[in-house]
Amino acid sequence: MASVASTTFRCLGNTHGTSQCGYHHAVRYAAVVPQPSERRIIRQKSKSSKKQIQKIQPQNKIHPSETSLFDVEQWEINDVATTDGRRNVPGTHYSEYSAGLDRNSVRVLVQLKKWFQEQKETVEVAGKQLLSAYQLAMTSIVDQLFVPSDEPVPFIKGNFAPVDEIVEKVRCHVLEGHIPEDFPPGCFIRNGPNPRFGAYQNLDSPLLGGKTYYNWFEGEGMLHATYIEKDGSIWYKNKYVETDSFKMEKELGKRVYLPTMDEKSTPGLRFNRIINLIRYGAPQRNPGNTSVFQHAGHVVAAAEGAKAYEINISDLSTKGEYNCDGQWNRRFFGPHPKVHPDTGELVVFGFDIIPPYYVLGVLSGDGKKFANKVDLGMDRLVLMHDIGITERHAILYDFPVMMDLANMLVNGGSIVSFDPTKYSRLGVLPLTGNSKSIKWFDVETACISHHCNSYQDGDEIVVHGLCTQLIQLVAVPAKFDKVEWYSRGMTLDTENYFETKDPSVDGLLYEHLHEWRLNLRTGAVVERNITQNKFPLELPKINDRFNGKKYNYIYACSEDLEASKAVGYPMFKKLVKIDVSPAGNHMAIFHDVGENSFCSEPVFVARPGSLQEDDGWIVTYVHNESTNVSDMIIVDAQRFEEKPVARIRLPHRVPYGFHGAYISQ
Repeated sequence: MASVASTTFRCLGNTHGTSQCGYHHAVRYAAVVPQPSERRIIRQKSKSSKKQIQKIQPQNKIHPSETSLFDVEQWEINDVATTDGRRNVPGTHYSEYSAGLDRNSVRVLVQLKKWFQEQKETVEVAGKQLLSAYQLAMTSIVDQLFVPSDEPVPFIKGNFAPVDEIVEKVRCHVLEGHIPEDFPPGCFIRNGPNPRFGAYQNLDSPLLGGKTYYNWFEGEGMLHATYIEKDGSIWYKNKYVETDSFKMEKELGKRVYLPTMDEKSTPGLRFNRIINLIRYGAPQRNPGNTSVFQHAGHVVAAAEGAKAYEINISDLSTKGEYNCDGQWNRRFFGPHPKVHPDTGELVVFGFDIIPPYYVLGVLSGDGKKFANKVDLGMDRLVLMHDIGITERHAILYDFPVMMDLANMLVNGGSIVSFDPTKYSRLGVLPLTGNSKSIKWFDVETACISHHCNSYQDGDEIVVHGLCTQLIQLVAVPAKFDKVEWYSRGMTLDTENYFETKDPSVDGLLYEHLHEWRLNLRTGAVVERNITQNKFPLELPKINDRFNGKKYNYIYACSEDLEASKAVGYPMFKKLVKIDVSPAGNHMAIFHDVGENSFCSEPVFVARPGSLQEDDGWIVTYVHNESTNVSDMIIVDAQRFEEKPVARIRLPHRVPYGFHGAYISQ
């Protein structure tokens, strides 16, 4: 009978409760050795005989606590060479530590591994079956409790209505003008709500608080992309952002998450969130519908209070969750991070419903590691939708737009509320600092919708943002319908339109451009309303090369008040260019997008090699409500009032939406 060389096993699992591995254990402690890719094979002579053996030398020793006996996929039963050259157990490896086991012991261990694997698979199958049965039961209960309402949703019509997903890119043509020869090839991409599976219907549940009203902000995100290729061809495609909740509903072919951002404050909201939490471990779906940004070769779609997802720009497919190469472990990812134009660093932020509420991170230009992470030390949970940067600082908005969990659970109200009696403050945080280095400045209380830009001017930090006295995300009070409430909020002189005034809403949704000058040396604050309520504006953009630097121009959308009041949501009739330089006297220039036509957020595309800040173009989507067709227009930023240099007819209607970007090739 052939003699058998020693078979070896090493315990890398801390199954015996000690912190150190003694190398020699009973069979029950046998576990993984490093994978073949982590080892180098060394041929050497045995001191006790002349036979050749293989010795596996780990390059990186694994700590015992890093594995477990029950991670059966990691087990490697070690191979043994006999004196006559035969193998006991083919296809295995062994370590340098000997346990002196014979052939039968090896076979027993192989069977033990197989048994563990079978038990694991059995448990997994049973778990999936149990979960499936549970989900089916819950779905049946929910379907009986919540019935789609026949009550019309007045604003889910026209170009707010959803469109179908396009499978392949569709070729476009230039309807008017021409694409400038030096216009950089790339992709104009914009995100926005596009509800599916009946998500635009109200629900009726007499047993659980009555009606639940659909909110446009909760619609599933759809990306709309127009590609301008180097050969001059133009293509259009759209596609849903496939978040985890989207994929689950797509597989089931129906809506399963209940709506949670009600148009009205109803008791049903409380039950909807609790039911979602019980069923799926999350109070609401991730719509993935708010913004798109690019950093270090990654294109990312983000949403308020949700995880971000990476997008393949070539076909708009969703790659998976974006978490900064596994280094961002916050529950939520802020929708408006900022890219430093000089270093390429990405300044990100995210909140959680438990402390620490807010963390800010500075991600390296190559996206590989965080140069800094800071717990902002905030003692209240606010809706910080946007942030800003200077060349050396991050700008933080701590305003009393509260994430009110108690109001949501106890009263069934909206999770978002605004309390004008609470304090507002702006924070200035050095990008290399910590929470103790934040300098806070008390300012007049308001709501901040979006940050425009900020920069350092001597001892002062200059901040530009859009302000209101009420935020549209709060639930509409029961005494109003959505359209009347919004109409009042956008009307400054309500006494000329309504029989009575209501100070709780009248004129409070009207947005203006606000400036804060924060003196780092003295702590003084000077603030003013730049646009003086001469026109409402939203969705501001700048030339990103001037992000955090002294600059001159803001581009934004300006609402058509009458059209907006008719539907209860913003309808943008004009683009506006505002000169914020001292010499510019805050002059505003407008670009009308056409009769009965309305636009989306403007995006600035710089001319290659340009030195002037406004040397480039504005791109946006425009929809004609009369013809029901959509175009992409290109406007010369230096000849802003003139007609577009190019109008591209799109083969598909593009619904109104939120934020976008231009991704150059």
